[in-house]
Amino acid sequence: MRVAVIGGGMAGLSAAWELLRGGADPIVFEAGARAGGKVKSVREGGWLSEDGPHFIAQPLDSLLEGAGLRGSVVDPAPPKTRWLWMNGQKLRAPSIQLLGQVGLPRVLLEPLFSKPLQADQPLEEFLVGRLGRRAGQLAGTLLSSGVYAGDPKRLSALSAFPTLSKGSLLLRRGKRPPIWSLRDGLGSLPAALAAKLGERVRAGTPVTRLEPAAKGWTVDGVAFDKVVLAVPASAAARLLPRLADKLSELRTAPVTLLHLGFPERELPRGFGLLDASDSLRFLGALLPSSMLPGRAPQGFALVTAICGGARHPELASLPDEALEEAVRE
Repeated sequence: MRVAVIGGGMAGLSAAWELLRGGADPIVFEAGARAGGKVKSVREGGWLSEDGPHFIAQPLDSLLEGAGLRGSVVDPAPPKTRWLWMNGQKLRAPSIQLLGQVGLPRVLLEPLFSKPLQADQPLEEFLVGRLGRRAGQLAGTLLSSGVYAGDPKRLSALSAFPTLSKGSLLLRRGKRPPIWSLRDGLGSLPAALAAKLGERVRAGTPVTRLEPAAKGWTVDGVAFDKVVLAVPASAAARLLPRLADKLSELRTAPVTLLHLGFPERELPRGFGLLDASDSLRFLGALLPSSMLPGRAPQGFALVTAICGGARHPELASLPDEALEEAVRE
């Protein structure tokens, strides 16, 4: 079975790899000069930074085995301290001080309000119903910003966080899913997969025409039995005009990452900080060199600020100098 995979990011590459393992004949079409999409790691002068995600929270054992990277997995080192910027203060999460600000008595009543979610609703609405107004709005802001850079009033509770509605949030047992990265950055995963797929990956080859055929599809005039679309909704809408109206309803939030280096002594060690009160010029900041090896030269620390998102989309398009000044401030 010949399959055209349109889009050579992580979704497209992993789809092509599984198709190949299953006996199909996949060809990956990638418009950019390289495969990997948003997942890219950059080495420069002793620094190792990520252009996209820093961690993965899912087990991808078969993909890592296939890419030959199982031995390169690294877990974040302690301490994994998380802070919130709230009402002009940096608060450790969780802490008594933080719980006092969000209405601890109402939060403790959450098990009484933990009925199963019968119909989908916005994330913030769901959390306010469970935790009360102050704690629910805060939880919605943190979850949506920290994971999707999205708007908690628009994110689907069921789609974005499907496990939230399964019983009480406070009484739930089980650990948070482990997060992990790779020694040479997450960009080494799509690079290794693309190398394994070899000539099946056609970078610099944008698809301009996708049409149904008597037996399958044609991709720019070439026949395929099946097609996998692994592209953003806007690109899919151009290829599938009949679905353009539906696809245009899917919104994405622009995000820019700004990497800053500081003397190590000037920064605490931990996971990072999230803006809980919408008073900073960035959604949050990670401390990659505090958690992962080889991210900064000896004696220095790397800070990655996450800018833009649904809250401040205009910041994602600022020139580098203006964005740096805003974040430093």
